[in-house]
Amino acid sequence: MSTSPAPQDADTPDSDGKGAMRMGILPSLVGRQLRLAYLRTFKDFAMAVEGTSLSPGSFEILELLSCNPGLSHSRLASAIGLEKSSLVPAIARLEEMALVKRKQSATDKRSNELRITPKGERVLAELRSYVVQRESEITEGMARAEVDTLNRLLAKMAGING
Repeated sequence: MSTSPAPQDADTPDSDGKGAMRMGILPSLVGRQLRLAYLRTFKDFAMAVEGTSLSPGSFEILELLSCNPGLSHSRLASAIGLEKSSLVPAIARLEEMALVKRKQSATDKRSNELRITPKGERVLAELRSYVVQRESEITEGMARAEVDTLNRLLAKMAGING
């Protein structure tokens, strides 16, 4: 059962020298906390891959193709929670960068199989190293059980079973 957030009297720290700011219900909103966490991780990822057109979504695509060679657009889109039409431009960018290649399916002439290229594997290895390091920094101060619980609860929020 869902409950409405209770008004909070939480204040933000006085980081700008202008005094604490009253935050109302904002600290109790899960969506706000998710947005702030996402912005923090996205900004850091963007700085790490500056000068490229790679994004956290690109990393996810490369990781899935590395683990599942020959995925169709449909299965890949489903795995990352996008519509197939939204995935097409991302695949085209990765293809232009020679990180991914498409090949007509041997079993279904109407669909393509997606594969990561050797260059894509090299880029992915660098990204994995960064992501693992960054995950460790983001969760610093959290016990392993807390990280596991957070991941489980976020998956539950996203409607991911398992």
